[in-house]
Amino acid sequence: MRNPIRASEVFPDEAFPLEFRRHDDHKDTSVHSHEFYELVIILAGHGRHITDREEYPIAAGDVFLLRGDMKHGYAGTARMTLVNILFDPKRLGLPMGYLQDVAGYHALFHVEPQLRAQDRFRNRLRLDEKELAEAAGMIVRLQRELERKRPGYRFQACAELMDLVDFLSRCYSHVNRHSDRSFLRVSEVLSYIEQHYREPLTVRQLTQIAHMSESTLLRTFHRVLGRTPIEHVIRLRVMRAAELLRGDTRITEAAFECGFSDSNYFSRQFRQVMGVSPRQFRERGRPAGRRSQPVNPSR
Repeated sequence: MRNPIRASEVFPDEAFPLEFRRHDDHKDTSVHSHEFYELVIILAGHGRHITDREEYPIAAGDVFLLRGDMKHGYAGTARMTLVNILFDPKRLGLPMGYLQDVAGYHALFHVEPQLRAQDRFRNRLRLDEKELAEAAGMIVRLQRELERKRPGYRFQACAELMDLVDFLSRCYSHVNRHSDRSFLRVSEVLSYIEQHYREPLTVRQLTQIAHMSESTLLRTFHRVLGRTPIEHVIRLRVMRAAELLRGDTRITEAAFECGFSDSNYFSRQFRQVMGVSPRQFRERGRPAGRRSQPVNPSR
């Protein structure tokens, strides 16, 4: 296996890590990894997707995401046309947070990639003919922007990518898409938490939403996110509170707004997640001219 493909090898413009690759009659490739995300869409043909331990059949309509630490390659390809969209969402500044309430987004970006090995790739996104045709049109528009590089193309290319990601996420959310319906349940729990994190939430509530036993939900959550559902709720509340503290919101107000009923408990959880107290976090984010001003003890 070759060394990871580095971002500098793929993105000519280091400040704009978004590239497009279309491969007609894709050939077999050895197992490799890369430092960025790769969204793969199979437009035609078939083959096998291989990792350092397993392999899975793939065909036209299959869509899957590869994060930088995932090793993969292709074998047994037959007239396989695929599109690779290579990108770094954080460095691009894509507003992926606006898709957090879409269950299919969690399935595409978090759940399926993390559970791929034990699920044996059975629940990857598969587009039907109509959906694949619609996705192909979006892909052409993204390709056109990146190739022509007209003024404003970076903005428009990001917009086209977000449009495609939104479309794929909504396709993944279709109720009857998978024979194994339980696969999407964790994604639905993540979506529910995103919409209700300000409210009191219990593991029992979340198991009812997931239609899973508590032990199954806890185990699956840990595999996907490395934390329990309640730890995820707390982390989400803290992150939302941090966004408020970057403005002029008082610490107590930020805590209550994000679902904490005890400001002392909020401060402890904030420090655990962010590494600093809410006061220190807000002070660091203030312009230099404002840092010397007295701080209201209630803020």
